[in-house]
Amino acid sequence: MITAFAVCGDRMADTLGTASEFLLWEDGIARRVSRSGTIPLQLKGLRVEQLVCSGIGNCMMDLLTGMKLEVIPGVEGEVAEVLRQYRSGTLVRGEKYTCADRGMTCGACSGTF
Repeated sequence: MITAFAVCGDRMADTLGTASEFLLWEDGIARRVSRSGTIPLQLKGLRVEQLVCSGIGNCMMDLLTGMKLEVIPGVEGEVAEVLRQYRSGTLVRGEKYTCADRGMTCGACSGTF
């Protein structure tokens, strides 16, 4: 399974739409890819089956889950720690995850669809 983490540098991106790249995790190997184009098409092209992110709009969440992508939202912090938790099976979905919870409105990440 390929899992993508929405990141900015060494931290999880505040929202999916503000991620500068994805950290892809597959078979114990991590690699980074720059975010390009529309997020759903890029994730599909990368064969991602699971997405770990912080804030995500409800409309994007619905679109990705409709594509059969498992989304784990509300995850914040340093990428290394998030990956450690993911690998150990202790990663927990956050309580607040929508873009509105991050002070943004839907559409603030235009061009990501």
